[in-house]
Amino acid sequence: MKYPQFKGFPRISRLRGRQLACLGAGLAMGLASRAVSAGSLAPGNMLARNPKGQGQAAYALTVEGLGDEAVFLDVILEEQAYTEAEAGAVYEKILEELPLHILGENVSLQDVHTDLNLLSGLDEYGVDFQWRSENPDLVDSFGTVNTENLGPEGEETALRLRITDGNWPKEFVIPIRVKPPLLGEQEKMEETFLEFVQAEEARQRTEAYFRLPDAFEGNTLVYGEAVSDSFLPLAFLGILGALLVGLKEQKDREKVEADRKRQLLLDYSEVLSRLIIFLGAGMSIRTAWDRIGEDYQRARREGRMPYRHAYEEMCTAASQMKTGIPEGRAFAEFGRRCGLPQYIKLGGLLEQNRKNGSKNLRDVLKLEMADAFELRKHQARRLGEEAGTKLLVPLFMLLSVVMIMIAVPALMGL
Repeated sequence: MKYPQFKGFPRISRLRGRQLACLGAGLAMGLASRAVSAGSLAPGNMLARNPKGQGQAAYALTVEGLGDEAVFLDVILEEQAYTEAEAGAVYEKILEELPLHILGENVSLQDVHTDLNLLSGLDEYGVDFQWRSENPDLVDSFGTVNTENLGPEGEETALRLRITDGNWPKEFVIPIRVKPPLLGEQEKMEETFLEFVQAEEARQRTEAYFRLPDAFEGNTLVYGEAVSDSFLPLAFLGILGALLVGLKEQKDREKVEADRKRQLLLDYSEVLSRLIIFLGAGMSIRTAWDRIGEDYQRARREGRMPYRHAYEEMCTAASQMKTGIPEGRAFAEFGRRCGLPQYIKLGGLLEQNRKNGSKNLRDVLKLEMADAFELRKHQARRLGEEAGTKLLVPLFMLLSVVMIMIAVPALMGL
């Protein structure tokens, strides 16, 4: 964009033009602010108050004579207060306008069918309201209307209104009439018919049966029992319950299986350790296997050991071998029943040892046991992390309780 060049003036660059525009705007705003401030202090050291309802007026002044230098002061003036006569005139004006503010959806204060909108004050006049009902059961101090058990003509009551500007309080009585809620044509017909039925019931009270009217206002009536159709909701609840029961059983099975696998992993290193010890003592695989199973069963009978899946499967394999099943097959089935790669590998090693007569089985089991101990440490660490995670919820709940105990008294003291 090219800027115009005037005769006798050099060309103004774009940056210099923007700088001059900012400088000019700042000077203009400063002069306007000084003009406004200069008009605040009227002759005779007079400061103007805001009219009633417009709030405080703030002035920034300098005062000379309090010391060697001028002192800067911020002076706050409250809004202008009413005299007693002015307050009375304002209150009367408010009473004339009040129905427009508090009627809500009602037509007049003598025809109140719904809740009133009882204001807490009128800011334009700078006054506050306090309401009190002479019949709180009919209409309370918040304007809530109770239309139950009202006759067609309604019921009269009054609201007491205390108006104050802070200096001149005055109380007024405002009469109102509360009437039943307005009904539509259908509602009116239903109410009229119900009254007719009640009158018929009173007339036939000596009869063993009450005969419902066959017609009303020229209309033939047909009656039927109002039965609540709860079949679909109840059927839905039944289906939902069946699904939830199935899901719960599935979750329970998954939990049992997860606990079983966790226990098998934790016991794997111990099983290997005991096998290595017995093999080192000169026992054969079959003898060591039977010995481990017998020790477990004895400890179970004496109550020194809980139910352990790994040892139960070892006892099952020992029973199979006693019934004539080949050792290699029993060891392989042991690994498959446990279902974990570690046990499947162990069963394969034992089966291979039976077939090939491996002489270094003990060394292989030692290497496997080292890996098993590392796996057990990892498993124990993971279980500890899971337990710590589960503790976070109660810890946060306790922290919330403590924060509430601290915050509530502090807030109540404000």
